[in-house]
Amino acid sequence: MKAYSYIRFSSAKQAGGDSYRRQVELAQTYCEQNGLELADSNEYLFFDAGRSAYKGQHLDDTGELARFLSYVEDGSIPSGSTLLVESLDRLSRDHVHAALRQFLDLLAKGITVVTLNDKREYRPGDDSGSLMLSIAYMARAHEESATKGKRVSAAWRNKQTQARAGKPIGKLCPHWLVLEGDVYNIISERADVVRQVFELSTTGYGSRAIAATLNQQGILTFTAQRVNSTGLWAASTIRHMLESRAVLGEYQPHQFVDGKRVPQGDPITNYFPAVVSEETWWLAQAARSSRNGGEGVAPVTKTSKDFNVWAGVLFCRCGGAMHIMGQHGKRYYRCTNQTKGTCASGRVGNGRAEAIFKEILSKVDSLSLVQGNANSLTKQLSILDGRLVELKAKYSITNELHEEFPSRASARRLAEMEAEMEQLENEQNKLIATRAADVVVSKEDFFRKLDLVSYGGRSAANNLLKRLHIKVMVEKRGRSDERYQIVDATGRLHVTLFYVEHVGADVAVDTTNAQFADVMVMQGEMNEEDAERLQYAPEEF
Repeated sequence: MKAYSYIRFSSAKQAGGDSYRRQVELAQTYCEQNGLELADSNEYLFFDAGRSAYKGQHLDDTGELARFLSYVEDGSIPSGSTLLVESLDRLSRDHVHAALRQFLDLLAKGITVVTLNDKREYRPGDDSGSLMLSIAYMARAHEESATKGKRVSAAWRNKQTQARAGKPIGKLCPHWLVLEGDVYNIISERADVVRQVFELSTTGYGSRAIAATLNQQGILTFTAQRVNSTGLWAASTIRHMLESRAVLGEYQPHQFVDGKRVPQGDPITNYFPAVVSEETWWLAQAARSSRNGGEGVAPVTKTSKDFNVWAGVLFCRCGGAMHIMGQHGKRYYRCTNQTKGTCASGRVGNGRAEAIFKEILSKVDSLSLVQGNANSLTKQLSILDGRLVELKAKYSITNELHEEFPSRASARRLAEMEAEMEQLENEQNKLIATRAADVVVSKEDFFRKLDLVSYGGRSAANNLLKRLHIKVMVEKRGRSDERYQIVDATGRLHVTLFYVEHVGADVAVDTTNAQFADVMVMQGEMNEEDAERLQYAPEEF
């Protein structure tokens, strides 16, 4: 008869050690000594890496032991077969009642269970003495796991209590810090890398572009030669760094609830030395939010050397996103619905589209692109955007928990967050009203200073339109005839701001919106009499 080997270890530490090789060799040796045929590992390999028997993870729908049991159920593994395990605790460290039920089920189906560490065999129809021995072994295994889990949890709770008292939790800390005595000190060269990551993010680089930049510069990861043998940065590592408030000096204690790692209490501020300013952190969050897309805005999904300024902003009149394409050395924009056969709109040439992009920038609050961000209102708005993004995310999580487990504390916290969001939105509106006076008067001067050549410049312009909630709908009316509708997509109803027509080489702007009529008067594109005759009611759709 055949024997089947089940191998399991529960931690990454065991995976990096000798656990797998030892369990394989024990199975091979036993089969040779007892005249059993070990099932081909290519056909039957029951191997649970990093799955806890104490938590029953190996018996869920994806576990290999569950797969073995299903083969026994359907007869693929016949009665009379042997299951080889290193010890009974590899089979289960679950509560003794559950473990015994699984064990007896195997024996009832004619499966012999062999524990390789002591060569003990548990066969169908064994006497009660053998059964009692297995029960005692399972009970001890469960108790050892439970005791170990309690000790580890207690140790971490003690460390977290000490952390709230300002004491270091140990050498485990962010990779740009090192514990020296009782003080966390900054590793300067690593802190410089962290600051570079945030600077690149605020200037428009996505996680993949940042990782590629660091790799091209030959900067190794902080875990090179220890965990990551290649030393190359990955987008996931960059994302984790940008999301981490540890760069601000915060430490967030966690605990495991039903196998999930969840925050425990409020974060501890000023626990670590900060390597990034709070202003920089918020700017990065605002930039990431604009790249990932907001309501009604498509996220940027690709990184290219020549950043697509229209990414997530330009849409076909039918509603489909306009994606940039290339053919025979030429670039153009095409509606995604055209490829599905549901839109007959034509292509828009890249050169024509970029000319309109510049024209749109000259009409909206875009002076920050040529005046710098040092003390600009746009920078302040970006910080507010970032704070609102995080606050809304926290509000959503708190609200879900409150709906499931209502309490006075969570209700009070929701009310506090609602008041804070209202305050931030009021600050936004005041800044927007103040910035409305900063408009482009000289288009020629603006175009001369505008950077739409560098990656950072193009990305900054794209992010600006997204933060302003600008959405552009294009209608292709002829080979060299397009009409662009520029809308404010802030609310549920989109409000038309102005139109741009591009016929041949001529560009004409038209509006019924009072604000943009005033801009056109200042730029010499409309006289005051015509502006006064306009109907100022906003066009909504």
